[in-house]
Amino acid sequence: MPLSQNPVVEWPTEGRHLLQGLQITTGPNGTRFGHLDLDVDAETLFLLNDFEARVRHRQVRLRLADDAACLVGEMNVLVGLGAAADATGHIGRIRISFHDLRDDSCVDPVSQG
Repeated sequence: MPLSQNPVVEWPTEGRHLLQGLQITTGPNGTRFGHLDLDVDAETLFLLNDFEARVRHRQVRLRLADDAACLVGEMNVLVGLGAAADATGHIGRIRISFHDLRDDSCVDPVSQG
């Protein structure tokens, strides 16, 4: 099934705080991508890896902090960056990143009447 026919997966509400500080950049060809680096504990790392595996080759909807705007893009594989900057309660530092980010209406087309 082509990527465009797969349903868009929402970034988990309980993990929305993890995306604070997402840096969005526009490449030379006009495509946007975003990334952020953060310290994680073992449970968060497990949940992020599980989510990334479920959404592989699917689009993910990211609701921005104000909930008024959304982006849709494809999540890249998590990258381990080594030791946590703040070792208190954290097991390591990772990078979460997305490519081909586009503006989105925040509405799932399937759920529209």
